[in-house]
Amino acid sequence: MAESKNTFKCTIISPSGKLFDALAVNVNFIAHDGSVGVMAHHMPMLCELGIGIMEIQLPHSDIGESQKKYALIDGGFALIHSNMVNIIANDAVSGWDLKKEKFEILIDSNNKKIKELPESSGIRLRLIKKNTLLQKLLASS
Repeated sequence: MAESKNTFKCTIISPSGKLFDALAVNVNFIAHDGSVGVMAHHMPMLCELGIGIMEIQLPHSDIGESQKKYALIDGGFALIHSNMVNIIANDAVSGWDLKKEKFEILIDSNNKKIKELPESSGIRLRLIKKNTLLQKLLASS
């Protein structure tokens, strides 16, 4: 699909590789200090990412339908410039190409780590939040 006035390029890169690379009309993600929404021609910006579900609204298809994609982003940075959004994540999980079994493996792995950590640990709390978000992502896919 050709780029239109209301679209921009969106990429998500994690340590495991490029997770997403396509045109979008709207992107919402969690920064370290709140939620950020981006549309075409957004002002340049660099921000630290928090942990949360990223929503990507794709351009309308040939039959006029708009599609949304969701990904779990856990830390990293977002760079917005030149009509592009680049998400460089410490960890990212796509909601569009993972099977239920993969989600369950990730959640089980996190649960094992959670049991080994002290209750007051910040890492433990982050893993609990991550599991909650993985379950939400699984339900939305």
